[in-house]
Amino acid sequence: MKKMLRSSWLLLLFVCLGACNLSQKNKQYGVVGDTELQSSYWVLLSLQGQEFDDNPENQTAYIRFEVDGNELTGFTGCNRLTGRYSLRNGSLQLSNLATTRAMCPIIEQENLMMAVLEKADSYEIAGDVLTLFRQKTAVATFRTSSEPNMPDVR
Repeated sequence: MKKMLRSSWLLLLFVCLGACNLSQKNKQYGVVGDTELQSSYWVLLSLQGQEFDDNPENQTAYIRFEVDGNELTGFTGCNRLTGRYSLRNGSLQLSNLATTRAMCPIIEQENLMMAVLEKADSYEIAGDVLTLFRQKTAVATFRTSSEPNMPDVR
C-alpha cells in the first residue's frame, strides 16, 4: 500500500512539473491564455488605439495564422489578405503581405491595418484577446471568434 501511495505521489509530481514546463514554453512564445495563435480566427478590435465595431452590415476584418506553411490569411474589411509569418523566441514577424485590389469605402482601415501588421514584432494572448506589439507598444488587438462574416465571393 505504501509503495502504491509513493508511486501515486511521484506520478502527481511529474504531472505538475510537466504542466509548469508547458506553461513556461507558452510564455516563451507569447501565449498567455488558453487560446492557440494558430488556426483561430482573430477578429479586429482596434488598431493603434482606434476601436472598430463588429458591424453586421460590414464584412469583418480578421487574420488567421495557418498551421501549415506558416501562412497568414485574412480579410481587411475590404480586401483579402495573404502573407507569411514566423515565430521565434517570443517574437513575431509578418512578411510578404499582400491584398486583393477592390475599392471600398473603408480603404483607410485597410491601409492602417496593413501598416500595423508590417511593423508588428511580438504578440501576447490573454484569454480570447490577441495583442500585437511594436517595440513593446500595443498596436493592434483582435478577439478570437468562429468564422467571421465573410464577403460573398463569386
